[in-house]
Amino acid sequence: MPAKNEQKISRGMPNNINAENAVLGAILIDDKAADMLIPTLTRDDFYLAANRTIFGVMKELQDASIPIDTVSVSDALDKAGKLDEVGSISYLSELVEGIPSAVNCEYYADIVRRDSLSRKVIEAGNSIAKFGYETENGIAALEKAEQIVYGISEQNSPKELVHASQAFAEALTNIQNIQAGHVVKNVVYTDFQHFDRMTHGLKPGEIVLLAARPSVGKTAFALNIAANVALNHEKKVALFCLEMPAELLAKRMLAYVSKVEFDQMNVAGGMRSGDYAKLFKAYKALIAADIYIDDYSMNSPSDILSKCRRLKREHGLDLVLIDYLQLMSSGGSNESRQVEVSSMSRKLKVYAKELNCPIIVLSQMSREVEKRDGHAPLLSDLRESGSIEQDADVVAFLHNPSKYNNALPPDQVILDIKKNRNGAIGEVKLKWDGNTTSFMEYEDQDADFTKPSEEFVASEETEKKAKREAEKGAKEAGITLTDVTVKAPKAKEHKAPEKPVEGADFGKAKSPQPEKIDEIGDMKEIVGANEMPFDFDDMGFDDIPAPSDDDVPYFDDEYVDDDGDINY
Repeated sequence: MPAKNEQKISRGMPNNINAENAVLGAILIDDKAADMLIPTLTRDDFYLAANRTIFGVMKELQDASIPIDTVSVSDALDKAGKLDEVGSISYLSELVEGIPSAVNCEYYADIVRRDSLSRKVIEAGNSIAKFGYETENGIAALEKAEQIVYGISEQNSPKELVHASQAFAEALTNIQNIQAGHVVKNVVYTDFQHFDRMTHGLKPGEIVLLAARPSVGKTAFALNIAANVALNHEKKVALFCLEMPAELLAKRMLAYVSKVEFDQMNVAGGMRSGDYAKLFKAYKALIAADIYIDDYSMNSPSDILSKCRRLKREHGLDLVLIDYLQLMSSGGSNESRQVEVSSMSRKLKVYAKELNCPIIVLSQMSREVEKRDGHAPLLSDLRESGSIEQDADVVAFLHNPSKYNNALPPDQVILDIKKNRNGAIGEVKLKWDGNTTSFMEYEDQDADFTKPSEEFVASEETEKKAKREAEKGAKEAGITLTDVTVKAPKAKEHKAPEKPVEGADFGKAKSPQPEKIDEIGDMKEIVGANEMPFDFDDMGFDDIPAPSDDDVPYFDDEYVDDDGDINY
């Protein structure tokens, strides 16, 4: 127990006034010191109020390209009415006299930055404690603490101007790896080959903006990319969806990977043993993959950064997908929604560089595209665009021409790349399968999709071939084919594209190893339950009720075709 007369000792904030005075004195006597130190310090790095004021004036003089010395600084302080506040010109003279040389100015600046950082950490701790006492939501307190701490980290990581030799060396290594057929480190390939060829893969620090009108399939396309990246290349993917629940996203991915149709999933008794086998195998592959889903609808850019930082630290991170930009809020008060969206877009670009991975951001388009002749999307169609198109490295639009011309095939969608900092722009023609929420590229990218759908009706020769095949199959089955309307056979099931770089080494497979999408899609039908990839006795399927109408997914980002069928 302390004695009654013993006084409590309190510690002041960390500071070193001598180091601060030495920094200001060096700036006053040496132009080189001014150029070196002023860009690396801020006004708040100085503890003494007079020193903060003097440094602020020095910063303003440098920005105006005015020489910094005792005369110019005292004049600027006098005009601002602050000269007497800092101790008159005599205090400036003391700063100059107190340092004979600016040789050690960088060392003094390090001391100032060190103490400034310590004060910020202490202040952050006090703010966190205060917020913790005031809030009734522990999760909100935790998120607030992360934002405060990471905000300090961002401010304390200035990027200095360095010689370009390191950048040139990395670029040369990159070129050599590509020429040798090696996959460039951290580059993400989507397995949409024409898209990958145009972008040369998605690179760390890039923002890829994918925009579309509602019900064209931008969410489905993003999920296709997520599955391809995680399953075929064993990348770690973070998916933030502010619109749909995680369960529906998972169901879409299961349909895409297994190629089991939604119609079969949502009708009692609609699935056979082969469908179950494909679905279970897709399930095993997806739970073994590194896919992380967050469906919290109130995520802000800072929330996403905080969660991605944690994921990268604990598991690694290769790709981030955000669905979608206009649903996010910065949480602050801005003069307009356009300013807010522009601010968020800029933050995401900064975050992509910090996380060192590409970020795919989905975005809505404005209605202007529907009013314009031809209906071809333009960069100006980005809803609440602001600076989105400037911040993005790649801007691509998904649009379905048949929505404006009923004579065109409804399942043909155009991926129109309007901006590409590191490659070509142009169109990639996709085929949409609504039953499995799948996109695939057409092998013939030169096909004219603007022709009416009659141009795509099977030719007479194709129908004759189909009829011959049907007759042959009927003969093998021991039946007679009479008066049957024969249609052209369906196209072969699409297989996942090859890796973008021949002979590329994607590293050792982890355990359990994710199945590749093409291996899942080509799996043969399993007849008996004992051949299923799971043990039904252990899974408790007897307790699972039959599917009902409540299991039908929420339709928001899909479209209805000309026949009135809903394509998920």
